[in-house]
Amino acid sequence: MPGMTGFDLLKRVKGTSALKEIPVVIMSSENVPNRIQRCLEEGAKEFLLKPVQRADVERLKLHIPTRATCHADQSNNGCNKRKFASEGYEVQKSERRSRLSELTVA
Repeated sequence: MPGMTGFDLLKRVKGTSALKEIPVVIMSSENVPNRIQRCLEEGAKEFLLKPVQRADVERLKLHIPTRATCHADQSNNGCNKRKFASEGYEVQKSERRSRLSELTVA
């Protein structure tokens, strides 16, 4: 992207109130552990390395609310974000960080 890095775009999206709830997936061919960690810490839901594998795409399903993971919240007539977040996001985030630690050590 001319004039902007993917990280700059991530910060801009997460800093905009109308966009901050949108899940962001970073895709790069650069396997640089500190950059991957930085993106995840700044709010990216996933970091996919190119070439993307089918299993990587399957992981993205975790970030798409379904009827089973999302129930109507009468206060905003939408998904109950707290319920969705508590049902697995933290586990997935921990697993990604664990994998990243293994990459850093190797």
